[in-house]
Amino acid sequence: MDFGEIFSNALKYPTLDYQKLLIVGAVYILTILTVLFLQFGIYNGTLSLVFGIISLLVNILLLGYGLSVLRHGIELDDVIPDFDWVTNFIDGIKYIVVTFVYLIVPTVVTFIVGIALGAGPLVTIFSKQTMDSLTNANTSSQVTQAFSSVPQEAWTGLITAISITTAVAIILFVIFGIFLEIGICRLAKYGSFGEAFRFGQILDDVKQIGIVKILLFFIVLSILASIIGFVIGFISLIPFIGVIVGSLVGRSFLLLFSNRAVGLLYSEV
Repeated sequence: MDFGEIFSNALKYPTLDYQKLLIVGAVYILTILTVLFLQFGIYNGTLSLVFGIISLLVNILLLGYGLSVLRHGIELDDVIPDFDWVTNFIDGIKYIVVTFVYLIVPTVVTFIVGIALGAGPLVTIFSKQTMDSLTNANTSSQVTQAFSSVPQEAWTGLITAISITTAVAIILFVIFGIFLEIGICRLAKYGSFGEAFRFGQILDDVKQIGIVKILLFFIVLSILASIIGFVIGFISLIPFIGVIVGSLVGRSFLLLFSNRAVGLLYSEV
């Protein structure tokens, strides 16, 4: 499928069954109960805690349900799946674990690079002399003067450290993000936790789809999702009913659309 076919199909998919679209939306409403009560001026600490727990559990459920939508897309099945509460919840936990495992590596490496490159400049910038000057500073000009005494080499070193760390972070998160998305697709397709970590097979899948196509796909998907998200946010500004309509129709549409699109992309494997 080309991009036109994928996104055209994905945008139409949520409208194939309005009843199921609204059912997904109704489940989403369970995640915003605290917001709804606050809009009506109702606040209770205990109730907010209960709603927070409900929101957490329902969001895990929705992550798992997204996998079933993804699976239908891979299989080119036009039916919007029903909720399978237990299976969806378990799949949601798997989704979180897989995401954590894939993102922990670039996060740790980026942190280490940032500390290794930025520690020296930061120690110089926030030396005892600078901190003493800041402690005694009462005006913004005194704060500026305190930092102006810092050697230019330290500022240059800090900027260089930030630039390199940012570049490393972008490269790592893009690479691991692609592996994560394909791993999630394999998790959805085979229903096996281990399939999400078959790195050799995942690399073969990436090559088969095409790295450029994957990157362009997620750029377009991000743009479309941002537009939909902006519309949802605008609707949510409507007093009282906005957040309900936004969740009932908007967030449910976004879940079905985005997972359908990714499933169609992976259907080529």
